[in-house]
Amino acid sequence: MSRRLLVQLEAGEANPSLSTLLSVAEGFGISLVELLAGEDKPSVTVQLDNASAPVLWQGDQGGAGRLLVGSGRLELWEWTLGPGDARVSEAHQPNACEVLLVTSGAVTLVVGAHEPVTVRRGQSAMFRADEPHTYHNNGKQRAAFVMAVHDPSAVLA
Repeated sequence: MSRRLLVQLEAGEANPSLSTLLSVAEGFGISLVELLAGEDKPSVTVQLDNASAPVLWQGDQGGAGRLLVGSGRLELWEWTLGPGDARVSEAHQPNACEVLLVTSGAVTLVVGAHEPVTVRRGQSAMFRADEPHTYHNNGKQRAAFVMAVHDPSAVLA
């Protein structure tokens, strides 16, 4: 990441991508949740309205990724993928894992060079996220899923 981009981010002159935010957090040695938090976390964090949680990814076909809650090593996300949407993710830190529960439609998951796996409504999947991975909606309807990310190397909040 260039110094110019960092200066633009600090001045509010750039709109960072999710990958950029993750790089900034990693550079500070903190989690994405800590980077976005405005104050110390209470013992119980409640996201009163998931629709108001920050959208950190938007797909070309209307999809969105919202970071609901998290702290340190654990994040909870809500994702939607419009028909044809794909979310490409770089590899996370070693031994990181993701767990997802598909709540509508179907999501095709590609992890590294492995064969694609389709996870349908009412099904769950878990995988090591320390290699590049992609979520696709190859269907004609919107797909939705809830995802937890666990990064054992993250700094504890």
